[in-house]
Amino acid sequence: MNILSLTFLQKRRPFTFHNKTVMQKITPFFWYDGQAEEAANFYTSIFPNSKVDGVFRQGEQVITVGFTLDGQKFTALNGGPLFKFTEATSFVVNCEGQGEVDYFWEKLTADGGQESQCGWLKDKFGMSWQIVPVEMFQLFADPDPARSQRAMGAMMKMQKLDIEAMRQAADDENATAVVSVEAVMEAPMAKVWKAWTTPADIMQWNNASPDWHTPRAENDLRTGGSFSSRMEAKDGSFGFDFGGVYDQVVEHKIIAYTMSDGRKVEVHFTEMEDGKTHVFETFDAESMNPVEMQKAGWQAILDNFKKYVEMN
Repeated sequence: MNILSLTFLQKRRPFTFHNKTVMQKITPFFWYDGQAEEAANFYTSIFPNSKVDGVFRQGEQVITVGFTLDGQKFTALNGGPLFKFTEATSFVVNCEGQGEVDYFWEKLTADGGQESQCGWLKDKFGMSWQIVPVEMFQLFADPDPARSQRAMGAMMKMQKLDIEAMRQAADDENATAVVSVEAVMEAPMAKVWKAWTTPADIMQWNNASPDWHTPRAENDLRTGGSFSSRMEAKDGSFGFDFGGVYDQVVEHKIIAYTMSDGRKVEVHFTEMEDGKTHVFETFDAESMNPVEMQKAGWQAILDNFKKYVEMN
């Protein structure tokens, strides 16, 4: 019997609910490279109302593991190294209060898990989860669009979600709008980081359109260090200096800084499968220009960075 046949049999096993045998219509199915039983034990130790339902073996080899997480049936398969998890599939954990958010965040990032932005994380097996306080959706659905936008802006700056901070942001009528841009680079982390932080590289990509350029760039890349660059129209008709001070620098992970006008920026770097790198950037909007115009300008620079990295 081949592995697909074994998979089908495992997925068709019924379970008992209220003294009746029923078949779960849709079962999430995880593919592992020899870690199926370990993963099932890991997940069932975290979630309530959970258990390992059965292990299917060929001799000593574990083929599939059926398990239940908070009443939901799952199957884990030891299928080999062919397929990997990606961020394209994730599971949302709806949390009643900050205590649950903290608990699931700590447990699922343990032993090599990876924190990401906006409540996302990867566990040690590479599966993506979203740990979300249900109150967040109430804030986002507020009939006052300004309160909703302020709460969302606060969320975009977070890794683990903090519901109290989102409440405070929603209530703060003087809060600055937060804007985000992002891109995935077809390049490894080390190459992306170097291009982002080296002055000679910055001068090549730091423009939103071909008629602009950056003739000068300086960078003291450390917490407390400063940076500056000169951005100008190529015809000399207009230009300005851009600079600030680094609040946090963690190599290959995060760069956070305060611009000379006091606005905050965070840039998060995440290494992905197949040698790709995800760059997620948030910035405080200024008050002189429409937010959408600012977003378009920052996204254009990030897109130009992506083009530069991938072509060089």
